[in-house]
Amino acid sequence: MMVFILFTLWALGLLVLFTDPRRTSIRWASATAFVGAGGFFSAVIDEMILPHWVDVFALHPQWQSALVWLSRSSSFLTQTGLPFTFLLFAIHSFEAFSVKIKGILQYAALIPPLIMLVITPIYPVLTFNYWIMVAWVIPYYLLACILLVLQYRQEKDPSVKKNSFFTNILIIIPLFFVFLFIYVMRIQNDYEAWRYNTLVVIVQFVLIVAISLKYGFLGVRLRVEKRRLDSTLRALTSGAQIINHTIKNEVGKISLYADRIESYADDTNQPGLKEDAAVLIQSSQHILDMMNRIQGQLSDIVLQEKTVQPSQIILQVVQTLEPYAIKQQVEVVTELDETLRVSCDPVQLREILTNLCMNAFEAMKSGGTLHLQLFLSKKHLVAAITDTGTGISKENLPHVLDPFFSTKKTSQNFGLGLSYCYNVMQKHQGTLEIISELGKGTTVFLLFPKKRVEGGNW
Repeated sequence: MMVFILFTLWALGLLVLFTDPRRTSIRWASATAFVGAGGFFSAVIDEMILPHWVDVFALHPQWQSALVWLSRSSSFLTQTGLPFTFLLFAIHSFEAFSVKIKGILQYAALIPPLIMLVITPIYPVLTFNYWIMVAWVIPYYLLACILLVLQYRQEKDPSVKKNSFFTNILIIIPLFFVFLFIYVMRIQNDYEAWRYNTLVVIVQFVLIVAISLKYGFLGVRLRVEKRRLDSTLRALTSGAQIINHTIKNEVGKISLYADRIESYADDTNQPGLKEDAAVLIQSSQHILDMMNRIQGQLSDIVLQEKTVQPSQIILQVVQTLEPYAIKQQVEVVTELDETLRVSCDPVQLREILTNLCMNAFEAMKSGGTLHLQLFLSKKHLVAAITDTGTGISKENLPHVLDPFFSTKKTSQNFGLGLSYCYNVMQKHQGTLEIISELGKGTTVFLLFPKKRVEGGNW
């Protein structure tokens, strides 16, 4: 079991590191996992290697001494390094700190572990003064928790905020028990309580895998839901082309025979038959128009990219839709960073924004406020469209991006607007997120990846 936990922590550390090795906070998160594994590495040496290699060590006592020293050093590194790396992860995650302040805090936080290195006998017996340990370890833990919670509360990017929420839960709560079993219980002379950390790590690992599949953890995101939607859109795009071609051929035949019937009705003076033919012609044209609209929104989108100011596109859309806002007594508020430039297809972006704003107007038939924002987050350029309309129920919210799903009971709506918007954002290597509450309104976030952005303050 100790070996399993050891490799689990190492694997978790590597997985987190590979998500974004350039980010300092990610490197410290990875370091926290590796340092935490040191205690189990020490236990593997003490309980699985030393007792079973007695004969070998009788011939090579220097090997035994080296392993004992390695075990004690690993245990020391875990007990002094875990609170340090956890605090450094929180410090570098807290965006309100400048680079200079983060550097100062980083070196200041190293002082207590260095003091412990000076005053703690490590070999042959590791002897901590746990009253001194608790005096700085607990404040480190509490400060780290405060910084992580504050960063979560200040985050505006919904994708990052959701990720931060689950990251905080999966780190703060398990480390509470780890610190309790390692430090606090040893003040009570219970030196075996650390073994409960095995259960803590197992539960934490299971939760990390489960939550990563759905929401994400420290950038590890295995979004099955989005992959399902992508596959559905691809299948519909391919299928729509075949169906569209077939229907157009058959409707063409109907139109041809309807014209012949109309001519025959004229020749034979049958006004009733002529009216029936006119209905057939009108219905045929309606089917063709409908299929063209569906095909247009499901067709594979080819981007024609250029570098533009998204703030200007947003303002153009607002100006174009001003009559709708006046008619429905909707106040439009903009909060835009005009220094930003992004590489995108401006025509498609304008169409997305128009669709989303029209959805917002339809949700605010009795008036309200439409708030458009453009800002930078840690990972994305974010365009947010917020309305104070009717909102979306919890039952419908998971399905609003599904093609042909719609709560609007009109003959002009095919439930493809949000699917189209999502499809365009995917083409930009971005995504679309929706937060809504019934009766309180909806916010749609367009998230463009950082690599597409120019300008602003990263």
